[in-house]
Amino acid sequence: MGTDTAGPENDHAHGGFGMPPENDAGGRPVDHVLLGSLVGAAMDGCVSCQDPLLTLLVEDPVTTSRVIELACIATQRAFGGLPASMTEDDVPGLSHPAFRRAARAGLDGANDALFATVGAMSPGDRRGAANTAIDTLAGFLGLAGPH
Repeated sequence: MGTDTAGPENDHAHGGFGMPPENDAGGRPVDHVLLGSLVGAAMDGCVSCQDPLLTLLVEDPVTTSRVIELACIATQRAFGGLPASMTEDDVPGLSHPAFRRAARAGLDGANDALFATVGAMSPGDRRGAANTAIDTLAGFLGLAGPH
């Protein structure tokens, strides 16, 4: 793990979350440095660093799609599938509606559909979906806490 900072206004650093530098399996160009920095800040529970990183993330639909995909993979591995609260609009739960749309599109390994759905979203919807994904990943990693 390297040391990443969210910007010069911050006088602290977070351990980066190691992400391989390659493109995703579909050959799409994922910004793994940005993604690793964001996950590192989330693991440390540092909202002041997450906010500017999320702003950068949502301008990159491919990398936003990847973090949503990773959250879905982690959930599927933990539970053997995605709960309805992460895919269905009318089921109570904390997942943002845009996350639910993307997760639903990507069910059964339909990664191209997930990436297309996220690519068609507004930056605001991508931000909501990414927030759910980051919270999900940090929760599974069990390392999020106050900074």
